[in-house]
Amino acid sequence: MSGAAMIAECLAQHGGMRCVTREDLLAAVNSYGGLATRIAEQIRNAEHAYEQFSNIRRPYLILMRRALLECAREGGLAYFGYSGHLLVPRIAHFVRIRLIAPIEQRLARARRSLGCGEPEAREYLRNVDAERARWARMMYGVDIRDPAGYDICINLERLSLQGACELLAKARGQTDFQPTPGSLAHVENEYLATQVLAALVTNAETLPVEINAVASEGAVRLIGPYLARDPMRTVLAIAGAVPGVREVEYEPGYAPAFGYAS
Repeated sequence: MSGAAMIAECLAQHGGMRCVTREDLLAAVNSYGGLATRIAEQIRNAEHAYEQFSNIRRPYLILMRRALLECAREGGLAYFGYSGHLLVPRIAHFVRIRLIAPIEQRLARARRSLGCGEPEAREYLRNVDAERARWARMMYGVDIRDPAGYDICINLERLSLQGACELLAKARGQTDFQPTPGSLAHVENEYLATQVLAALVTNAETLPVEINAVASEGAVRLIGPYLARDPMRTVLAIAGAVPGVREVEYEPGYAPAFGYAS
C-alpha cells in the first residue's frame, strides 16, 4: 500500500518500460507443481518444519531468478515486488529502489482497497510488514528494511507519486545506471547459469544435489559435491543440453548456498 504499483505503471507508461509484478513471476514458478504456492504455505511453519521448507526453498529461488532474468533480458523493465533486489545479482544497470510511505497514506489506500475501517486496515498492514520481513529473513537471511540494500530510498511523505515517478525516470537516465556491454553480458551469463540450475532442479534425479553454476560466454562451470561416475554423467548431460551451453565442467567441492545475491 505504498504506491509502488502506481509508480511502476507510471514508469511503464511514460518511460517506455514494461511493468512486471511479483505475481507474474509466481505464475511461471507455479507451473512446476504449484511450487510458489507450496513455499508460501510452508514458510509459515518453517521454524518447526525447516527441512520440508528447505527442500523447496532452493528450487523456488532458482526458478524465480530465471523468470525475472527472462524479463530483464528484454530490456525496459519496471518490476515491483518486495525482494527482487535480493533475487538477482547486483548488475550495474539494475536500479534497486525502496519506497517509504507514511502510515496515514498506507492506511487510506488499505481502507479503499479492502473496504474496511481503520483498525482492520492497521492490523492488515502490521501483518503484511511482519510477513515481508520474515520472508526476507527466511529466504535470504537479511533485513529487508536495511537501506544499505538499495540504490535509492524515496520517502513519499512530501513527494507525490507522480513526482517520485519523474525522479526515478531521471535516475534511470543517469550514466551510472546505463547498460554497458559488460553489464549486458553479466545478465546473459547469469541467465545461462540459472537456466542450467533450473534444468537440474526440475529433474528428479538431480534435484537433491546442491550444485551451483557459473557461466561465461557459453562455458559453464558447475560446483558441487563429489559425485560417482553415473550421477556425474547425468549432471553433465542435463547441463550440456541447455540451449546456449557450449562446454561444461564439474568442480567437486563446496557449493555456496543459492540465495541472497551479493
